[in-house]
Amino acid sequence: MKKLWVTLLAGLLVLPILFQSSAQAATPIRIYIDGVPLVTDQAAVMIQGRTMLPLRAIFEALDAKIQWNQKTQTVTAIKDDTTIVLKIGSKVATINNKAVSLDVPGKNLKGRTMVPVRFVGEALGQEVGWNSKTQTVTITSDNSNGGNGSVNPVSYVTVKDVGDAGDGRDLQVSFSKSTNESLVDHYRVLVVKAANTFNFNLADALRVSSANYSTVLATGADPVVKLTANSRDVDGNLIGSKQAYVAYVLAVGKGNNASALSSASSTITLDNVTYVAATTDVKASDVNNYGDGRDLSISFTRPSSDSNIASYRVLVVKTKDISKFDLAAANNVSSQNYTTIYKSGGSTQTSALTSSSRDTSGELIKSNVPYTIYVLSVSSNSSVASNKLSSGSSSITLSVGSITSPVITAVEDINDYGDGRDLRVSFTKLSDESKISSYRIFVVKASDYGNFNLTKANAVSSSNYTQVNKTGSNISQVLSSGVRDIDGVTVRNGVSYRVFVMAIGSGNNAGSNELSSASQAITLLNSYNVGTVSSLYVSDVNDYGDGRDLRVSFTRASEESNISSYRIMVVPTDNYGNGFSLSDANNVSSSYYTTVSKGYNYNEVLSSNARDVRGNLITNNKQYRVYVLSVSNGSYSVSNALSSSSSTITLMNGNSVGKVRSLSVSDDTDYGNGRDLRISFTKALDESNISSYRIMVVPTSKYGSNFSLSAANDIRYPNYTEVSKGSFDQVLSADTRDVSGNLLKNDTTYRVYVLSVGYGSSYNALSDSSREITLVTSAKTPVGTVTGVTYNENGNNITFSFNNLRNETNISEYRVFVVQSDVSFGLSDAINVTSSSRYLSDGKNSAITRSFSEINDVSGAAIIKGVEYRVYVLAVANSNGLRSEISKSIKLLIP
Repeated sequence: MKKLWVTLLAGLLVLPILFQSSAQAATPIRIYIDGVPLVTDQAAVMIQGRTMLPLRAIFEALDAKIQWNQKTQTVTAIKDDTTIVLKIGSKVATINNKAVSLDVPGKNLKGRTMVPVRFVGEALGQEVGWNSKTQTVTITSDNSNGGNGSVNPVSYVTVKDVGDAGDGRDLQVSFSKSTNESLVDHYRVLVVKAANTFNFNLADALRVSSANYSTVLATGADPVVKLTANSRDVDGNLIGSKQAYVAYVLAVGKGNNASALSSASSTITLDNVTYVAATTDVKASDVNNYGDGRDLSISFTRPSSDSNIASYRVLVVKTKDISKFDLAAANNVSSQNYTTIYKSGGSTQTSALTSSSRDTSGELIKSNVPYTIYVLSVSSNSSVASNKLSSGSSSITLSVGSITSPVITAVEDINDYGDGRDLRVSFTKLSDESKISSYRIFVVKASDYGNFNLTKANAVSSSNYTQVNKTGSNISQVLSSGVRDIDGVTVRNGVSYRVFVMAIGSGNNAGSNELSSASQAITLLNSYNVGTVSSLYVSDVNDYGDGRDLRVSFTRASEESNISSYRIMVVPTDNYGNGFSLSDANNVSSSYYTTVSKGYNYNEVLSSNARDVRGNLITNNKQYRVYVLSVSNGSYSVSNALSSSSSTITLMNGNSVGKVRSLSVSDDTDYGNGRDLRISFTKALDESNISSYRIMVVPTSKYGSNFSLSAANDIRYPNYTEVSKGSFDQVLSADTRDVSGNLLKNDTTYRVYVLSVGYGSSYNALSDSSREITLVTSAKTPVGTVTGVTYNENGNNITFSFNNLRNETNISEYRVFVVQSDVSFGLSDAINVTSSSRYLSDGKNSAITRSFSEINDVSGAAIIKGVEYRVYVLAVANSNGLRSEISKSIKLLIP
């Protein structure tokens, strides 16, 4: 389907797209991508029979990269090797630089570029379905079945003790969904004894029995999971009290998409204290106009069994203080500051307070103060069961008079600072402002807005809202750079928010505040984005006891034009847990991180004087996580961007064993056995603790991509190939077997791993997987393999030379490829490189000379001095009946 997309797009572009001034009201249109609802800040609309969606929302949901040029009003979308350019007001679009005419130019709707969903979906090679009855658009992406993407791990894994059963029912786990949930099949909640978390990793998580985790479906919302009485930890033990646990969440990828393990939650120990039952349905009513406790009537429902309850205490708490009011606080309230109610007939008890009734702070109850009511069930025998506090009532304010709610008219993304200055909130003033003093603007995460109400608004800290004075006119307010959401987190890009406005009562209406309805959802986005690095890995590679033990590797951001450099930040988990933020990263002293230039993928050990972000030298026996900050180059008003964290790592002294690097596989010949499979790899950086390597050919039908170190250690000869230390580049033997004991054969898909075998007490180490390879028989005759590849430096020039094939009648040219050492590269990779800017060729000449500045690596990037590369030579067949051949590689390192 992907090959047809340009033709399909051209047909779609020439169809008329007629906008009308406003879309008719209709059933809300729902968009699902791979079964997951797509939430946008501008709702989908139907305009003259076409389903229209904000361009940025759907392009990014389909994993396309977006560039917006404010000056030229042009949006560019890039996915794989496809580039689409649309300009507002123009009747010409371009597809891979080919102009295509449009009958109608792109249009703006409420500040968003709107395009037909079918145009975007089919243009990028996706399947699009429309159900007119349910008003539902379904998009099936090319990642939904068998893709090879990487699932992003979930974040903010949180555990709470929510019960007193003494088993899994007491444990609630919540987390923020994966940022690319379209690749997620389901989640697994894994409960691990805190003492066992040190070595718990992705491989361990994938091996956990289905009886020992809880499955959660990917629904598009942030899950909250309450476990059951039968829930078990990963060791198979029932979850119980007085045991310390942490929780992980495994995001399981669809098809071949790699799964991802979250960071650990904080530690929790379940409390099995027995409590009496709590009252329910606590309500408060304003029944009089005395201006004291006599105005307040309280009712609640007693527990169905309260034989172990002596009495109830009614506790009146100022609503502003409820965030600090819990069972311990309730038990400590002075007897003068609560009202005791003794049990009487009936399940519901009602009591009016008195003129001398006080709130829990000791102040007399009065009008114009918001209160929340709690009821404490008092145990008749505290040695058997403890007191229990009810949930709070709705907030109530004893007052006369009333005010109306503000009405939000717009929330807009107007700048590119990457903070609150991007957000403008507009709302209609109250028709009668004489009863209020001011307004408060609240920014709420869209995932939480359904739970935000007047009670919670009244309780929000003054540092977490924006105060706006009356002006006598409707108000349009741009927020400040330091504005925070109601949870105290700085407002930033990439988070979906809703906004509320509260009118603050004054005079006789003091405390009688009124809260608006929620605004539409809005996600702040920069026109010019700074990307984050990916594939961030850490490993303990030496035994110096300092930063030289820590190897950090990552893949540079896919777009670096807005990036000046990267900063590697080593974060001690005992200070930050998994809560290290962009704001924290921006404030780290320049002495406490490692700066890395852009332009290449990074794979280095840190220096002996490397420090963590707290200023302490990196050392053994301390747990760290590593982050990488992409630093804006200042060309635009863009924010820095912080990567996801690495896995946790604790540096330890020991006889470390390193992994091989640059593992590559290719199908070289047509024997139909192991002689067809060429394996090459670069030896481990330090082989002093290594005795040999074992090449393991793993059938994906049995292991997928989940072959682990434990599984490798269990493989017995002859189901692997043992080779001596040193780099390796050879085909296997005819009697080579896979790890299941079967001879290698055609039409079977494999992955290859290399096990570094340690001496004595040294532990073995397993390499990363090779790419998948399926051996096939080709009817094509090989043209022959180049030998004797070498290079020579002469001033600023480099000459690559090799031995010509004896028979060159079957080839058209030779091509020299320069490949970074950490990149897997084989025959099929070389054949698929079509751009001449990514290889060197002088026809059939066996010596090719270029200046250093003229040489690009196979990705198209200029080569860099001090970076290690591998060099290959491809003999290119000149007939479809012949097969090109690639040489063995040599090392290239220009100092």
